[in-house]
Amino acid sequence: MPNYKIDPELVILKPLKFKRYTNGRRFFANAVINFSMFFSRPKRGIKQRHFWIRGYQHLKVRVTVYELKNQKEKSPGLLYIHGGGFQMEGTPVHLRMLQHIILETGHKVVYVRYHLSPKHPFPTALYDCYHALQWMKEHADFLNLDANNISIAGDSAGGNLATGVALLSRDQQGPKIQKKMLLYPVIDVDQNTPSMQAYDDTPMWNSVLNKSMWELYLKNGDFGMLHYASPSYADVTGLPETYIETAQYDCLRDEGIDYARKLSLAGVKVHEYHTLHTVHGYDAVFFSKLIKKMMAQRIAFLKGEL
Repeated sequence: MPNYKIDPELVILKPLKFKRYTNGRRFFANAVINFSMFFSRPKRGIKQRHFWIRGYQHLKVRVTVYELKNQKEKSPGLLYIHGGGFQMEGTPVHLRMLQHIILETGHKVVYVRYHLSPKHPFPTALYDCYHALQWMKEHADFLNLDANNISIAGDSAGGNLATGVALLSRDQQGPKIQKKMLLYPVIDVDQNTPSMQAYDDTPMWNSVLNKSMWELYLKNGDFGMLHYASPSYADVTGLPETYIETAQYDCLRDEGIDYARKLSLAGVKVHEYHTLHTVHGYDAVFFSKLIKKMMAQRIAFLKGEL
């Protein structure tokens, strides 16, 4: 591996380098994640509620609502979609970040456990997440959230799904999304950017894994909906105000930067932040100075203070 100048607080991530996910490795990793999630409990002042909702083709999807305890007034909503190459479950790292957001902004977060690839390829996860957005809107009174103030966010593959949901909701006159927050998102199926060519051995994620991810996710084709799977092909006119973070040593870096430029040219307000000396998934080191800085910016964005 080249001598990447990674932030000293992030070097702990350097050994996490793989070139392929076998079925066994994927199964074992998800089992460990699910075990750790089972024992994860909300921070003091936050409560959680679990629901089963209708997903793609009537599959059942589990969503968890995280919210402040004893919150009486209606709060803004945030649909959060975790990353993991469309094939891995969300982790306690995601929950730690979301609970910090809740405590700082008062948002009511709906966390969706969409069906995973390769067992459930495109468009299952996309429609699972879109149904979660519709469920938020339809049950706003029950959830005590402001139906006119719902935002969406996601990291990595979750950023791809968040973007696809925003496009789908725009095209189908679905729930209006106020803000869209994307952390080192997957955007482009073509995978021909300079960063994609350069970073085939980086920690956490690389272009070899990325190629395999797309092959599994689109193994049944795109059903004429490639622009929802790969937002690089989409007309982005009319999408909500968007926040995008990219990482220096990440094969996804340039497609995130290109997408920010595309949004801006379409008249969408964009807040773009390119982090230096970072690798994909740097949120895993949650207590680093970098993450504290980026969390402050994410919170400011969601509160309308950027």
